[in-house]
Amino acid sequence: MRQPHGQNFLVDKNVAHRIVESAAISKQDLVIEIGPGKAALTDILKDLTDNLIAVDIDSHLAADLEIKYKDNKNVTVINKDFLKYELPNKPFKIVANLPYNVGTAIVQKFLPNKNFVSAVIMLQKDVISRLLSKEGTKDYGYISLFRQYYADAEFLFDVYPGCFSPKPQVMSAVAKFINKNSKEPNSQLFSLIKHCFSMRRKTILNCLATYLKTDKVQATEMLNSCNIDVMLRPDKMILEQYKNLTSKIVAVFN
Repeated sequence: MRQPHGQNFLVDKNVAHRIVESAAISKQDLVIEIGPGKAALTDILKDLTDNLIAVDIDSHLAADLEIKYKDNKNVTVINKDFLKYELPNKPFKIVANLPYNVGTAIVQKFLPNKNFVSAVIMLQKDVISRLLSKEGTKDYGYISLFRQYYADAEFLFDVYPGCFSPKPQVMSAVAKFINKNSKEPNSQLFSLIKHCFSMRRKTILNCLATYLKTDKVQATEMLNSCNIDVMLRPDKMILEQYKNLTSKIVAVFN
């Protein structure tokens, strides 16, 4: 039966234990589980930390969890869309089998948070690939650079459709993210990256000229001053080059 929020519930206990073990949870850790669903991870996490917050958008599932854990004082169930949930003002770790339809948005919410320590998450494998990909690969894009700016990442393992109910149509994967404690990004950084990858088959010269609404002469001068080859495509540029370029943009136009 199709779930109201498109959930695919993890039913493989071995996978659940591998996910939790990868998170290296201690009793003192504040742990947020996003989309606990039918508690495959929650049942393990509740014995490892003194403070577990389980956030689920599904009111029926949240109600079931409240009943299930009513005697567990260390478990707080919150019935809310995580994208509207106010993150705690103290260090936290995340462990989650993320809902696939909003997984990328959820990652973009917690990665920039200064109190985020680490996260072990499961998503469809192609999204994990995009988050972890390097320059020059087909999966490299805006979200890859966004992730690189805020967190180091490690691929952990694949998860097959048979580990879920209902079975998804795609492979899943688990990855770990660790906060790099980066400073606030340049105001132009992510808007430039997003613009460039909307024109990923064009040269960086064309991308920059259209982004700045200027001619190619000025765009060429800016790229040369940053030692960036004007013929590079956006997917061949590394994060440091984008950072240098946006610093130049701010210096010239602000």
